[in-house]
Amino acid sequence: MDIRYFQKINDTYKSSSKQETDLYLLNRQVNRYFDDTIDYHTVLKNGEPFELLIIKDTDGNTFKKKIKSKHEYPFNLGDYVMFGNQCWIVYSLDPDDKTYHNGYMYLCTTTLRWLNDNGELVERPCYTEDFTKYSSGVDGNQTIIVGDNQYGLTLPVDNETKKLRRDKRFVIDLEDAEIPDVYKLTNKKVNLSNNLSFGRGALMTLTASYDSYNEKTDKYIEKPNGEHVWVCDYFSPTQPSVPEIPPEDSKVTAIISGGSTLRVGRNKSWSVKFYDESNNEVQDVSFKWNIKSDYDLTKTETENKIQFRIDDENCIGGSFLLQVLSQKKEVLAETNITIVEGFL
Repeated sequence: MDIRYFQKINDTYKSSSKQETDLYLLNRQVNRYFDDTIDYHTVLKNGEPFELLIIKDTDGNTFKKKIKSKHEYPFNLGDYVMFGNQCWIVYSLDPDDKTYHNGYMYLCTTTLRWLNDNGELVERPCYTEDFTKYSSGVDGNQTIIVGDNQYGLTLPVDNETKKLRRDKRFVIDLEDAEIPDVYKLTNKKVNLSNNLSFGRGALMTLTASYDSYNEKTDKYIEKPNGEHVWVCDYFSPTQPSVPEIPPEDSKVTAIISGGSTLRVGRNKSWSVKFYDESNNEVQDVSFKWNIKSDYDLTKTETENKIQFRIDDENCIGGSFLLQVLSQKKEVLAETNITIVEGFL
């Protein structure tokens, strides 16, 4: 059959062979019926909506799922997928992507946290394995016995994880542990799953070995959203020196930080910083929080922070106004906050 006639009857003029035409027709058919199955889900991939077929694995392992996406919408190694109120990581993919994109995602059961060089908190959910294997969990002699537990942690290769070095310490324990178990990085493998050469992401596998808790440097800190987490080797971010309180006749501006949404059933905090006319940060400014709201908000104020919570789902879609007022009741800053669903 003449290829031009074949292209005409199938409306596939962009193809150059019968094989390309067949693939084009197959992909068009796949797209047409992609969402017509019980395995179809709209999830969040790296925070953005994404269509996936999520298929139960045949070996009964509930910690992994087979996934498929449309030909024109690929996923990459290390992508995070929010599915079933849980975080999953794309663990493998098939480079043969003529029709579907095929792969597996694994459930993240641990979130690794550390401070980068700037003192900023870095968090990466990871797939966790027991690398202790046949060990009893302790090693030593009659004089001293120490734990030799080991975890295998799989997480994406990115600008932050690339900087991880051996002896970096992490807490791997329950978040509310009084004295948490601490582990240190003893091995790192970065080329076992590396598809960066053709733009499809990469994974690294860390080995974390049992270490000792340091009560002086390992801290239980509060995040801006009110959540408390453990971080090893904590240090305060380096702050530039700031001027003293400016004269009352100088102009002070304010910036409110914390975002524009409040999820129902969750605590969230906002903070304010003040700046003089030269854009230098200033401290000890007298101010007052002011809330204009028709809803029953629970609030907690501490220094330059304010925390809100709302539990009434009937308020979803509504909003309220958060203001910073000067001593003269002038509005220095304000932000409109929208109430959204607790789980998105």
